[in-house]
Amino acid sequence: MNTSRSQKWVLAVNAALVATSAVASVVGVVDPALVLPDGSTAGDGLRLYAEGIAVRQLPLTAAVFVSLGGRHRRHLVPLLAVSAAAQAGDMVMGLTSGVPGMAIGGGVSAVVHLASAVWLGRRQASASLTSAARPAPAAP
Repeated sequence: MNTSRSQKWVLAVNAALVATSAVASVVGVVDPALVLPDGSTAGDGLRLYAEGIAVRQLPLTAAVFVSLGGRHRRHLVPLLAVSAAAQAGDMVMGLTSGVPGMAIGGGVSAVVHLASAVWLGRRQASASLTSAARPAPAAP
């Protein structure tokens, strides 16, 4: 697949967002208290909560990076849609738990991932239609 300048930007922004989410999930496992709102104390379930986020985010990040590095990237659109759903969940958790960074980061990531999935999906569909409309080469 020929990658345009705009497509490179979309891929780079999505790579940065999934990498940031992966780093945040590891930080949450290393020190779960960092994800708490100001004035809160750590409860018994905090480590489990942090580990649960990391268990979801790290494989998802790996899958997005593998797809970004692939030649055809056909799996990227559904992976970005799944990433958008996961980040929307993070946004809701951040909003309901009073963690603004999680709410804002999750919200921005969800919007960017979903918009990117739609944009890339349309480009892929357009490219498929264009190649399907070309006549097959004549046999020698």
